[in-house]
Amino acid sequence: MKITSDKMSCDYSRDVTYIREWMSKEPYLPQDFDDYVLTKFIHSCSGSLESTKKCLDRFCSTRRQMSEIYTFRDPLAANLQDSFSATVVAYYKFENSEFFIHKYDDPTYEKLIFYDILKALMIQADHWIKYRQFIADGHYVIIDMEHYSLKMVPKVNIMYFRDFLIYLLEGMPVILKKVIAVNAPSYYDKLYALIKPALPSEICDLVHFYPNYEGLYKHIDKKYLPSEYGGEAESMYEKSRNLIKEINEERKFFLNEELWKADLKKKPKHSTNGAMNGSFKALAID
Repeated sequence: MKITSDKMSCDYSRDVTYIREWMSKEPYLPQDFDDYVLTKFIHSCSGSLESTKKCLDRFCSTRRQMSEIYTFRDPLAANLQDSFSATVVAYYKFENSEFFIHKYDDPTYEKLIFYDILKALMIQADHWIKYRQFIADGHYVIIDMEHYSLKMVPKVNIMYFRDFLIYLLEGMPVILKKVIAVNAPSYYDKLYALIKPALPSEICDLVHFYPNYEGLYKHIDKKYLPSEYGGEAESMYEKSRNLIKEINEERKFFLNEELWKADLKKKPKHSTNGAMNGSFKALAID
């Protein structure tokens, strides 16, 4: 399935006005989105206003429901500083697209506190949503599995992680093109088997595993990749450090416990905006 739209390169100002007016009439939805953030959501839904409504509803409602990762988000807190230091997160422009890198970088697993790792990741995602001034036509997710091990499994709440992945698919302003896992261990299929049943077949078709980082060259021109992957772009470690520095500087933004959260007590019981029913928005499958 490949979803395209003439609106992908159009001015979204009218659509932003429409979505803002719709949100103002829904008392359970927050009113703290700026125009640029709303534009990202509309663009990720290929300009479909109905899909955008569902996506925003899912985004705002889940932030209220997943309190384990959307409360106590002080980036200077010791637990989050540990999680930031145990992971590498970086994003890069790739022609008109963008790719994200996530690497768990603590081979001892001493800093693998499941909810803290996800909390740190969503702080980084919020920074990208709010401050990244680039509207991409597609997104590639690169997962570096160099330090993945079966020892990680007891530390992970698998059911919660499955729900988390579905939320990312349904509620984030991303146009997913590929999920590329590099440096995959020989037993990667055992790890993947834990979450694969929860994923729709459209997503499974996007996932690729490679035993080393050279597999990336099949999908992304080498010159766009960071130096750690044999490319010409800035080190992903340096980018990750700069990202954390920026997050720390914007600490007040992340201390807002109500940021982009729905008030579910005010949500009409008959509302179906958040029910995606397995229909994933804006998936582009090559």
